Amino acid sequence: MRTLLNRDGGGLWPVALLLSALALPAVGHATEGEAQAKGEEDSADGQHSEPEGELAEGQTEDSVDGQHSEPEGLQPEGQDEEVSQSVSGRPAAEEAARVGEPEAQRSALSQQPDVAEQLFSLQRRTEQLEAELQRLKRPRRGSPAPRLRVELGGRLQTDLRFRPQQVTAGDWYNREVLAAGLSRAEVIAKLKVNARVGRFQGVFDLDFVLRGKYPQPESLATLSNRSAFHPFRIEAHSAYLQVRDLIAPGLDLRVGQQLVMWGVGDQFNPTNNLNADDIEDPLLFGDQQGNLMVRVDYTLKESITFNVVLVPIFKPALLPATSSMGSAAVDRLPFADEAFRHRVHSESALSEQFLGFPTVLDRAIPVTPELSVDNMQFAVRAATSIFGQDLAVSFYRGRFDFPQPFLNHSVLDETPRCEGDPPPPFVRYDEPAQGERCINGLIRTTTWMEYPRINVLGFNWAGEMAGIGIGYRFELGVYFPEQQTLTILKPEISLDPSPPGEYDYDLDGEAGGAAPEVSSGSPFAKWTLGFDYSIGPVMLNAQWVHGMVDEFGRGDFITPGSVVRAGDTDAPVLAEEQGAPNLFECGTSGDGQRCAREILRPRIADYLVLGVDFRFARNAALFRLFTLWDLSGYESTWWDDSISARVSEHKGPFSDEGFSAVIYPEFQYNFGGGLELHVGALLQFGRAYTKFGDPAGGGHQIFLRGRYSF
Repeated sequence: MRTLLNRDGGGLWPVALLLSALALPAVGHATEGEAQAKGEEDSADGQHSEPEGELAEGQTEDSVDGQHSEPEGLQPEGQDEEVSQSVSGRPAAEEAARVGEPEAQRSALSQQPDVAEQLFSLQRRTEQLEAELQRLKRPRRGSPAPRLRVELGGRLQTDLRFRPQQVTAGDWYNREVLAAGLSRAEVIAKLKVNARVGRFQGVFDLDFVLRGKYPQPESLATLSNRSAFHPFRIEAHSAYLQVRDLIAPGLDLRVGQQLVMWGVGDQFNPTNNLNADDIEDPLLFGDQQGNLMVRVDYTLKESITFNVVLVPIFKPALLPATSSMGSAAVDRLPFADEAFRHRVHSESALSEQFLGFPTVLDRAIPVTPELSVDNMQFAVRAATSIFGQDLAVSFYRGRFDFPQPFLNHSVLDETPRCEGDPPPPFVRYDEPAQGERCINGLIRTTTWMEYPRINVLGFNWAGEMAGIGIGYRFELGVYFPEQQTLTILKPEISLDPSPPGEYDYDLDGEAGGAAPEVSSGSPFAKWTLGFDYSIGPVMLNAQWVHGMVDEFGRGDFITPGSVVRAGDTDAPVLAEEQGAPNLFECGTSGDGQRCAREILRPRIADYLVLGVDFRFARNAALFRLFTLWDLSGYESTWWDDSISARVSEHKGPFSDEGFSAVIYPEFQYNFGGGLELHVGALLQFGRAYTKFGDPAGGGHQIFLRGRYSF
C-alpha cells in the first residue's frame, strides 16, 4: 500500500491519514463488551448513561447497542479482507502478477476511478467516526444532576441549677454575694442542618437559649418591656460552607463560623487556641466558641494532612457569671516582682488602717484588639498516622483569650460610710453603734485589661498500647508570650509625698520609671497526659493536667514564678517596740517586706483528673464520677523578725489549708426514643484562696436536666 501511494513520488492522501482511516472503522464496530467498558469509563469521568427506553438526540437503537449504522455504499463487514486485496479492488495474487508491468502502466492503473472512490469513502467514514466519538464524549441530555441531601437533627433541653448555700466575698464595704436557691434556669432548642450536593457541603448548628431568670425591674416602664422578662440569646456553633477536592484532589476549603479543635486531650487541650474558650457554664467545661474562619485542608496520599486556618476576628473567652466575685479580691496583686508587691501591700494597708481609705476595684474593663491584618490569628498543622499512632505538630499565632491588666487608674472617694449604713437610696439618721466599723472613704480603682500576643508550638500524640487495650493521649503546648507591664495612675493621698499622676515605681522622687512587670516574655509549657481503659461496662480515665485554661506565664514545679492568692500585712500601724516592723515604716519607706504576708501558688499548676463511667440496665443507665485534684499546693510567706528574713511554709495538697478539689457525680437514664434525664452535682472544695474554693467559681451546684433529641 505504501508503494502504491508513493509511486512516482506522490499520492492522493498522506500515508498517516490512510492508515487512520483503515483502523478507525474497527472503533465503530467494537464488541458489546468493549462498548460496555467504554460506557463505564465515561461514567467514571462524570458521564451518565441515558435513562432506559430513551435515546439521545440523533441516536438510533443500533448505536445504543454499541453498533453504528454505516453510510450507504460502505460495507463494514469483511472490510479487513478488502483492505488486504489492494486499493484497486483486485485480488492479491493478481496484483502480484502485475508487479513486473511497466512503471507507466502501473501508474495509470493507480489513477483509475475505483481507487479514488474507495479512498474518498474511507475519508468520509473517518470524519463520521470522529464526529461520533466527539458526540459520545459530550454529556448526554437528560443526565441526572447531583442530588441534594439534607440531614436534620437537634434537641430540646431544660436545665435547672440550684445553689445549696450562700457564697460571699470581700469586706463589708465591697461585699459580693451569691444567694442560695435557684441559680440557673434555661430552655435550649438546638437545630443542626447538614446539606450536601456533590462536592459541596453546608453545616448549620444553632442554639436558641431562653433564660428563665431575669434581673430586677429598673422602673415601672420595664414592666411593659416583654424582652426584660423573657431574656434569650442565640449561640451559633457552626455555619459554614465546605468544598471538597477544590482545584486538586484532596484539597478542601471551609469558610464560615466553625470550630477547629486539634487537641487529643479529654477536655484539657493546650493546643486548642483558634477558638476562644467558653467556660460561661461550669458544667460544660472544655467547650469553645465558634468563630468566623477560613480553613484549607490538604490530604497527601491519605497519609499526611496539612491544615491552614485564618481567623480574621479575635474573640475573648466567655467567663462564668460568678467571675465578678473575683473583683472583691483586691489583695491578689498581679505584679511579678516580689519586692514591689510587698511595697503595695504595705501602702494599701496603711491607707486603710491609718487613714481610713481602703482600696476597692470599681470596674474591670477588657479591651479587645482592633480589627486589622496585624491582629488576625492563624495556625498551621501537619498530622499523620504511623503504625497506629496519631501524630500532629502545629503552630499558632494569635492572642491569649483571658485578659491581663495593663492599666490601673485610682480616684479618691471621700464619702464616709459605716458597716450599718442602709443601701442607697436610703439615708441613715442615727449615730454608728459602739464598735461599728467605719471608713472615711474609698480609693476606687478602674483596671483596663488586654489580651497578650502569644505564639504556640503544639504537639499531639495518641494511640493504644497493643495487646493491653489502654489508650493514651499526650498533648503539649509551648507558649511564647509577649511581656506584660502594668501602668499605675494614682490620686493625691496623705502621707504620700509624690504628686497625683503616675506612680513612682523606682522611688527616685519622680513620677514614672519602669512599669512593673505582670508577665515576663519567657516561654512556658502546658500539657496533658491521659490514659483510658474499658472493662466491660466500665470506662476508666486518668489525666495529668499541667496548666488550666486560665493560667498564664512562666512558673511551675520546674521554673520559679508565682501568683498571689491572698495578701495582707501582719504588723501594727506603729511599732510596739523600737525597731519592730510597723506599717508606718513599711508604707512610707518603700520597703514593705517586713510587713507583707502572702499566700502563693505556681502560675502553671498541676492537677490530677480521675473518672469512671459505669453503664448498666442494658446500657440505658449511666453513672459517672469525675474528680479534679489540685496537686500543687500553696506557699505561705512572711517576715520572721527573729532571723531578720522572710520565711515560707508549704501547704500540701492534702493538708487542711492546701486542699482543693472538684467532685462531679452524675446519673443519666435513657428512656428510648431520644428522651433522657440527667441529675448530678458540681461540688467545689477548698479555702477561699484556693483554685476551687474561690467564690468566683460559684460554690456547690446541683443540677437537673431533661433532654429530647431528634
